[in-house]
Amino acid sequence: MAALVCDLCGGKLIMGAGGIATCESCGMEHSADRMKEKVQEIKGTVRIDNSHMIENYLEIARTAKNAGNNAEAESYCNRVIEIEPTNYRAWMLKGEVVAWQSSLQNSRFDEGVVAFVKAINNAPEEEKEELIEEAEEQIKSLSLAMISSRANIFAKWPNKEESDGFISDWTSILTTVVMFLTETGAPISIAEIKKHAAKQIDQSVAKAWKDVIWPDYNGDPNDRPGKYEWETFIERVDCCITLVKKAINLSDEDDEDDEDDEDDEDDEDDEDYEDYEDDEDYEDYEDYEDNIQRYENLIFMEKAAIDSCAWGYDYTDLGSKYWYESWHLTDKAKSLRRTEISQYEAKIREIKASIAAKQAAEKAEKERIAREEAQKRFDAYWAEHAEEKASLESEKKDLSSQISALKTSCDGQVAALNKEIAAIPGKAERDNIGERIKKLSKEKSALGIFKGKEKKALQEQIDQLNAEKKSVQDRMDAARKEIDAKIASVKEEIQKKVTPLQNRVNMISDELTKAR
Repeated sequence: MAALVCDLCGGKLIMGAGGIATCESCGMEHSADRMKEKVQEIKGTVRIDNSHMIENYLEIARTAKNAGNNAEAESYCNRVIEIEPTNYRAWMLKGEVVAWQSSLQNSRFDEGVVAFVKAINNAPEEEKEELIEEAEEQIKSLSLAMISSRANIFAKWPNKEESDGFISDWTSILTTVVMFLTETGAPISIAEIKKHAAKQIDQSVAKAWKDVIWPDYNGDPNDRPGKYEWETFIERVDCCITLVKKAINLSDEDDEDDEDDEDDEDDEDDEDYEDYEDDEDYEDYEDYEDNIQRYENLIFMEKAAIDSCAWGYDYTDLGSKYWYESWHLTDKAKSLRRTEISQYEAKIREIKASIAAKQAAEKAEKERIAREEAQKRFDAYWAEHAEEKASLESEKKDLSSQISALKTSCDGQVAALNKEIAAIPGKAERDNIGERIKKLSKEKSALGIFKGKEKKALQEQIDQLNAEKKSVQDRMDAARKEIDAKIASVKEEIQKKVTPLQNRVNMISDELTKAR
């Protein structure tokens, strides 16, 4: 800074008490207000150029960040921003190191995202897209880390404070990504974060149940749970149920029908963000299967709560200790949980039906697409082989005409031979003999039991006539057999001619219709 000099003679000013300065040459006093004016005048004309330090500070910040010293990196980013408030590289780096200093007790997540936004807004247009992508990845990674940390804590201390913390963390994540969208116009797909959060909840609840909740309630084979253990167990069960319902909500495709009323406000945030998100990850069948398992877990926990109780003990007159059930859920509370179980079971049926319907629809769609593609290939092939197609169709038509003519000829010959069958002589003679036989048989039946001789004579005549009738019939059958043989011969000859023609027709049909 330039020296402060006297307004009168230009001599050097000596500062005194109360901010008053005195000229060492002429002794003129300058008031405190005047000295402030002189300092401001000097600042207005003299600027300190520290721009050469920017790259140095940025490099130090990067080195510190790579070494895991985010606090030091933040400090050097701030130095750069003090020199150049629009330095987007410093803002981007600051956003990262600030956010990764977050803890569940002191979240700096939103502070880091604000820095990302400033970096993007101050960056050259040609670099904004790359910065947005980098910011999105950082936000996703930070969100996943926050959720994982909360899950690890809940697995060790499954209580309402930590289950509420899960919900609060999700609200914070959702609020932050909405803010990022509002400030930059760039939506962040949260499907991956949702899926991760749901998986982390599943794992933390399972671990908490296995390692903490059940052992604390019923882990001592030599003792029975008392009132405190039982009340703690019920509270923890309800915390787990709350979180599993949240996992289901996060995995649901449309976030509708969430059964946890405590999440209603959070659900509204989810729905607000859905307006900006275009994501189809929820179509994965794994999500449906996971939700079936979650509903089964809810059923298991609700039943565990219904069956749970606390035990008291007393002593008999003889001094021996005896146990008795002392605390349990009320009938109303059990009824409410059974109603919940019925709803979970209905949800499982609904999900399974949805899976079956989707699979059927997908199969039908695949078959439709396959048919359309096959038809396109078929049409394209014959469009390129139009002459071959026309030749084959013409040949097929000619062969069909030949076959038709042969069959017509066969039918004509067979009809003529059938007429010959109808004209075979002997029918009248055979029928006449038959009438005579009937007449003699009737006469024989009319004779009394003492007319043996007469009956015998009539029977001889009947036998003679039957022999004559058989002779006539044999002659007619022989003639019929001869004509039938001619019919078979005609059909055989015609079929010999038709078969190769029909085989060729079939080959042409196969060629014209086979898949291409």
